[in-house]
Amino acid sequence: MTPNPKSPIRVLYVVQVFYPSQGGGPANSVYWVAKHIDKAKVLPIIVSGDKGLDPSVERDMWASSEAGAVIYVRNRVERMSLRQTWVALKKLPGVDAINLSSLFYPPSLFIGIAARLLGKKILWSTRGEVDGPAFNISGRRKKAIVVSLFKLFFGRRVLFHSTSDSETRNIRKKFGAHARVVEIPNYIELPLEVETAPGNYCLYIGRIHEKKGIEKLLRALLISTGFWASGLHLKIAGVGQRGFEDKIRSLVVELELQDRVEFLGQVVGAAKQELLAAARFTIMPSEAENFGLVVLESLAQNTPVIASTGTPWASLGEEKVGLWVDNSPESLALAIDNMLSLDGDEYKRYRLRAREFVEQRFAIADHIDEWHEAYDLLFDDRDERSTRSA
Repeated sequence: MTPNPKSPIRVLYVVQVFYPSQGGGPANSVYWVAKHIDKAKVLPIIVSGDKGLDPSVERDMWASSEAGAVIYVRNRVERMSLRQTWVALKKLPGVDAINLSSLFYPPSLFIGIAARLLGKKILWSTRGEVDGPAFNISGRRKKAIVVSLFKLFFGRRVLFHSTSDSETRNIRKKFGAHARVVEIPNYIELPLEVETAPGNYCLYIGRIHEKKGIEKLLRALLISTGFWASGLHLKIAGVGQRGFEDKIRSLVVELELQDRVEFLGQVVGAAKQELLAAARFTIMPSEAENFGLVVLESLAQNTPVIASTGTPWASLGEEKVGLWVDNSPESLALAIDNMLSLDGDEYKRYRLRAREFVEQRFAIADHIDEWHEAYDLLFDDRDERSTRSA
């Protein structure tokens, strides 16, 4: 059913995290889309979990926001919220479409099934979950079963959202060559620029998780001549599962890096922007990322980035705003040495180009029409029929 062309498309977003939570990249990226989208065309209704949400934010109450109507549902069990599912189900009959984040977040699956039965349009962001390392790290057999059942039940009635060429390829590898995919990068709302001189530290910021390559980064520090000669420190900002974070802390001690590595915990808001701005450079050594929003957040504060080739950031080297390298300890160590060996003027040019790169390519206000077009495609029955028969 196509909605009334004179009325906005009513879209139900079901997400685990949503701004002001900082419990994951989608908390910001989904918020920026919902905030900037033309409300005369698309009317967002957001049902979010409360992971990473400050205790001062009201739970279980609908509120108005710049992004649309939003409710943060208290999740007593982080990934299995029956209450969030129930709240979303009650909203489902009154919307035209749903926008889901995560294939393996149980509320997304339940709402997706209900939406399919009710004939609602479905746009589903995979958030890198079908990328090789992310798919294989834990629960691979269960995930494979979910993918198989997904293909049987949904067929090609889902329009997938990917953020990069590599994610698009992975979606089609898992769901078939004719899977419907709209590719839109994560765009950002540029923060106020923090004017500060770079400090004597490099920065890892994000989840402390085994797919993030932090162990390789620590081993790279051990063999980086530039790291030791410069007196540079590594600051790790983020939280993770207790067992793995303990493992990383133990490795720091084992490698005798405890005087050069500092764990900050989660850093948000103005403190996060200041931390990014004052870093000599940021490092993303991940095994795989579908996007890596922290790259843009770092560049937006003029800070160059070293990212692994498991991320879609070849443009860092091409545009001379960072380096794109293999994430072996040897390769990361060489990248650290190369970044530290830049003379003062060349390093300044890296910083000057960084924010300009984000402004020109990734400002959400300049690219929101891509999302308007995605929702138009969602309701294009010709596109759905053509992919079904392909």
